[in-house]
Amino acid sequence: MQASTFLPSFSVCVSTRDHPDGLRRTLQSIAASTMPPHQLIVCDDSSHDATRALMRDAYPDIPCLDGPRRGAAASRNRLLRAATGTHVLFLDDHATLGPTFLQQMGERLADDFIYRVAAGGNADALVLTGTAICAGECLRPQREDFLGQPLRQPPRRAARARPLCAVVLSSTVFPRALLERLPFDEWLDADYDVADLTGRAVYGCGCRIELIPSAVNQLDAQRPPPCAGSPAADAARMVTMLHRYGRSQHRHDKAALFLMLALPHNLGQHLHRSGWRGVAPFWATTRLLWQHLRLAPGQEGSAERARAEVAAPMPRT
Repeated sequence: MQASTFLPSFSVCVSTRDHPDGLRRTLQSIAASTMPPHQLIVCDDSSHDATRALMRDAYPDIPCLDGPRRGAAASRNRLLRAATGTHVLFLDDHATLGPTFLQQMGERLADDFIYRVAAGGNADALVLTGTAICAGECLRPQREDFLGQPLRQPPRRAARARPLCAVVLSSTVFPRALLERLPFDEWLDADYDVADLTGRAVYGCGCRIELIPSAVNQLDAQRPPPCAGSPAADAARMVTMLHRYGRSQHRHDKAALFLMLALPHNLGQHLHRSGWRGVAPFWATTRLLWQHLRLAPGQEGSAERARAEVAAPMPRT
C-alpha cells in the first residue's frame, strides 16, 4: 500500500458488566464520532440479562460477545480475538468517546506511516494515548518511580528522558498486531495488566508510546476506583516491575535491587499506616508475590494459550 493512501481502521471494543445505562451512553458517544469506527464490538460480563436485553432491543446490529467471567483483562482478550481493524481502542461502560478522538488518532497514525514507516520502519511500533476528563480533572499517563509507583512530583530531566511506559487505557489506540503478540496478562489485578503490557511493548518490542493531549475521552465520576494499596495490587505492581526489569530490559541486577527495596518499603508503609497490624497485609502481599513467581513457568504457558486464543478467528455473532 502506498504511504499516501494509508488509513488506519479502528475496532472499538467495549467491555460491560451490570451497567446498561452506562453502556447506552458509551454506544451513543461512539455513534456521534466524526470518524465512524471500522468495527464496534461489545463483551458482556454481566450477572443478569438487562444488558443483553438492551443490546437485543436497541442495538441488534452490534455484535455482543459473552464475557469470560474472569475479569477485565480476560474480557479485553476476548474482544481482541474478534477485532478486525488495524488498531484497537478499549472502552468500558464508564467511558464515553470524544467526538474527534478517532479522527485525531487516525490523522496522527497516517502521518507516522508517511514519514517513518514508508522509510522502512515498523508499522506496529507506535501506540497513541490521549487524555481523559473525570469529574473535571484531566487524567494523563503517569510516569512511575523505580518501585513502580506514580510520580507525584513533575518528573526530573532524567525521568523525562526515559521512554513513556504509561497510558490512559480508555484513551489509547493499540496496533492490533502488537496485541496479538502481547495479550493482556489475566493474572494481574488493579489494572497492572495494562502497565505490564506497555512495559513489554516498549522495552521488549521496541514500541514507542506517544501522548496526544488534544485527544480527549470522558470517564464517569462514578467509575469504580482500582484497588490500589491492597495486597493484590501491591503484589501485581511488584510482579510487573520485576518482569519489566528482568525479562524486558534483561537487567537481572536491577530486578534483584528492586526486590530488595520493594519489600522493606511495603512493610514500612503498612507499619506506618497501621502499626504492628500492618504486618498482616505485608505478609499477604509477600505470599501473593511468591505465588506469582512460583507460577511464572505456568503463566508462560497460559500466555501462550491466551496468545493462541487471541490469534484464532471467532465466529461472528
